[in-house]
This record gives sequence, structure tokens and C-alpha cells, in this order.
Amino acid sequence: MSIEPQVNLSTAIRPNQDMAEKLAVFLFAGILGTLFYHLAAAQLLHQMLRSGAPFGWWYLPLIIVPALLLLVLAWFMGFGRRGSTLWGNLGVLACTAAIVLFTVGAPYNCWNQFCF
Repeated sequence: MSIEPQVNLSTAIRPNQDMAEKLAVFLFAGILGTLFYHLAAAQLLHQMLRSGAPFGWWYLPLIIVPALLLLVLAWFMGFGRRGSTLWGNLGVLACTAAIVLFTVGAPYNCWNQFCF
């Protein structure tokens, strides 16, 4: 009678996983998720701006929401918790800032009179 180890599929990241590996997974998932978010937000904002509404609150869907989503992803991956290292947490914050900075204008080239 052999006993097979049970695998807990509820945790996406192993607790003994290397910090560099966690950062690489965060970068991949963060970039992919942010681009999908921006494409969806572009469709919604394009419909809203077609009516001629002013775009004075551009920072909310373009910067704040993606940054919060990335930080939530990092927290679910184990960053910012008691067992994480300072360098890992600083790396995630730097990656979050870079992803948000480089993807702000991803699908938003020009809408009628609103050009970035």
C-alpha cells in the first residue's frame, strides 16, 4: 500500500520558493494582467469619452487601479507578509512602479481630441 502525498492546489506559490522565482512570476503575471486590464479599460473609456465628457480623472483608471491590482497580486503571492524579505518587498514595489509607468499609455494612443 503506497501513500501518495497530497498536493494543496489552493496555494499558487510554494512557501519555500526562491525570491527571484517569485519576482519573475510576479513580473510575468503583472505585465500580462495589466495589459489585459488596460485593453478592457480602453474599451470602456472610449465609449464614455465618445459622449464628450471631460477626462479630468484620467489617473484613476490608468494609474491607481492597476497599481492597487498589482499590489493585491503581490500580497497574494506572499510579498509584504511576515516571512518575506525586505529586498523582495522593495523589488515588488519597484516592479509595480515600472509596470504601471510603462503600461500607462498602452492602448490609449489618441481618442478624437484626447491625445496623450
